[in-house]
Amino acid sequence: MKKRKKEPETTPIQPNLLPVVVRVFHQAEFVKFAIWYGTPIQFREWRTQKEFAQSIGVCEDTLSDWKKRPQFNVFVWQAIEEWVKEKLPDVVGGLYLKASSNKTSARDVELYLRLAGVNINKDNKK
Repeated sequence: MKKRKKEPETTPIQPNLLPVVVRVFHQAEFVKFAIWYGTPIQFREWRTQKEFAQSIGVCEDTLSDWKKRPQFNVFVWQAIEEWVKEKLPDVVGGLYLKASSNKTSARDVELYLRLAGVNINKDNKK
């Protein structure tokens, strides 16, 4: 009889769970609005809340009401976190370009090295 190989222990992946949208008639639009609202202004397709309201077919007052709901901020912060994660490689690339240029500061280099996991603490003398 052959011994069975022990399966390696794994940790199940926990998805980022969003709260359930309750008592909102246009749930999909509510989530789209939170994502739009969490996007930095200079990167939004529609610049104003009025333009965004027209794009999803609701009145601007509805958006103002949605912003007052407690779950709205949870969705906005989730959108911000996702946006930041998505842009991180570009930020690291920009930081690298700045840190490796002749226009760099010690602070730029320090930030880049920290991000790379290089310990630059002066107190670690052997």
